[in-house]
Amino acid sequence: MVRIHVCGVLLLVCLLTASMPAQTQTPSQVPPLLKLQEIVPPLSNEPLVNPGMGLYLFGTRNPADMPPDAWFSKLLNIGYFRDDWALLEPDAQGQYKFDEYFKPIFDLWVKQWGKRVAFRFMSSNMHSQRKFVTPSWVFAQGVPSVRQKGVYVDEQIVPVFWDEKYLAIQERFIADLGKYLDGRPGLEFIDIGSIGEWGEMHLSRWTPAQLQQTGYTETKYIAAYRRIIDAFARAFPHTRVFLNVGSYAAINDYAALRGLHFRQDGLNPSGPSANVGKRFYQPYARRGVICNYELFSDYKEMQQKGWGVRETFDKGLEDPISYLHINLMGYRELQHPPAEVRAAVTDAARRIGFRFVLSQLRCNQTLRVGGVTSGRLLLESTWKNTGVAPCYDSYALRWTLLNEQGQSVAEQLVYPDPPTTLWWPGETVTLHNVVAVPLAVQPGRYHLRVAMVKPEEPGLKIQLGIGGADPAGSYEVGQIAAEKSQALNPIVYEENFETGPGGWDAAPGMTVRVETPAHSGKNSLLVTGTQPGNAWGYAQCDLKTPLLPASRYRLSCWMKVDSIAPANKAPYLKVGLTDGQHKWIANFGTNPYNLQQLGTWQQLSGFVETSPDTAGGQLAIEKGDLESKPTVSLRLDDVRLELLESP
Repeated sequence: MVRIHVCGVLLLVCLLTASMPAQTQTPSQVPPLLKLQEIVPPLSNEPLVNPGMGLYLFGTRNPADMPPDAWFSKLLNIGYFRDDWALLEPDAQGQYKFDEYFKPIFDLWVKQWGKRVAFRFMSSNMHSQRKFVTPSWVFAQGVPSVRQKGVYVDEQIVPVFWDEKYLAIQERFIADLGKYLDGRPGLEFIDIGSIGEWGEMHLSRWTPAQLQQTGYTETKYIAAYRRIIDAFARAFPHTRVFLNVGSYAAINDYAALRGLHFRQDGLNPSGPSANVGKRFYQPYARRGVICNYELFSDYKEMQQKGWGVRETFDKGLEDPISYLHINLMGYRELQHPPAEVRAAVTDAARRIGFRFVLSQLRCNQTLRVGGVTSGRLLLESTWKNTGVAPCYDSYALRWTLLNEQGQSVAEQLVYPDPPTTLWWPGETVTLHNVVAVPLAVQPGRYHLRVAMVKPEEPGLKIQLGIGGADPAGSYEVGQIAAEKSQALNPIVYEENFETGPGGWDAAPGMTVRVETPAHSGKNSLLVTGTQPGNAWGYAQCDLKTPLLPASRYRLSCWMKVDSIAPANKAPYLKVGLTDGQHKWIANFGTNPYNLQQLGTWQQLSGFVETSPDTAGGQLAIEKGDLESKPTVSLRLDDVRLELLESP
């Protein structure tokens, strides 16, 4: 249930008409206090499935492996396929079996199940039943090799990864694979599998003699990896590429610089192999590198070793991971798993990646509608990322106000500042936004909803860790009453200088006086002199009327500059906002005068957004800096400050 209570009040000071002389409003014209309510939305314990994150399992081609009612069907959103290079290009260079291999996978996983897929194609794989994991024709073209024993076959032919011919052939294969796969809908990521055992950053089967006879050096090994990293970066500009990281900091860092991400296949209860979580995942995650783990052992092997499933998962979730390969068992076993497996997988789905929670919202208790200006819904929302990893995409918030019939009466799309990529795990972010409420909105009761979206992909909705979700990805966060607004004069300040200078004073070195000609009527305010470089403007006027906080105004005037020297800064009109103690808050200005059209009357205008602590202000003709000493002659007329929106 949403918890709501009325919190501290924000005093809306009286809005007066500011024509000279100032007039005092009657009590019926004074707006009431704006009461704010505090809403605490209920948290949700449901696992989230969002873009750029998720749990995954080895891919299957069997439709019976993923029953729609299986407990894991909504948690496992990626099928991961790891195969030999020879499977795609077995017979000759460039003779690919891409369609034969990929089409059934995409048809099942993406089209039928609505999920995603990921791939790795290896040049060395001790678990393969093939003698040639790398196609045999590669060696026929002169690529040197070594002979090694596999797990299931007595002999495997493994290429020398740092050989120039091998690298050139592999670069061509990667380029062609990218042309076929890159950016394909449903493709989540691809691993580098071109170097090392299983495409991982080690040479576990290589003997010292084999390394020596093939000319291995660490420098050659690093250089070869960097070439392959470059090849994947070129071939897959629209697809995430993961490097299986190890102890080679120079290789890992280069991959990060080229926009690749980190994966490690050795997670156990003591942590990942080579301590990559602390050494690389934690510092690089804040540099935009996405992190990915795979378990070291399956469930049976973990039992034999005395490794706890929950203990292992918890260790991995100490690091900022967005993906986790839960390679504990096959699909059929997973349909009826041990309780500890199901609990650990479900918990990981709740914690992995980013998880955005709206922890608190402060907004109007009552909306003012039906007046002469638009209403304003003030929103102070506090968010927290309760996941373990950053978010790696920039999302927007869509706030919507609906009537009792479910129809939208007001909507506002906002881009958070800071952006969602900077909502770090465990930290809170507070946003201040406004929803303009049209004049046509009637008194009544309204529902406030929020959705996190990516405007560039209209069908994409981000799941949040709160209750109140609807099928469209929108969440109800509270209700707001709308009441008839009191009638107020929206003209805060208006001056045409027909009866005098209207309270305008000259800055040092300047003079002001009222005389003809004018933009309209008889008189305008003439401002002349040489500014000695000790003030920001030429003339100013204190507003005798308080300004409403958290409101929107339009400031406008007509200006005619007859002469200015030097003509390097164009004057404009500004309003400086102040708080209740007359302390400056911020400036808002009109567009500058066009000095290319000296001697002409030009209308200048701009919008003013008052802060919650705004109480008053000062108008000024601004010169644009403090130090310059221009000589100027200009005229000001028909100055107007008009309220457009208020809470």
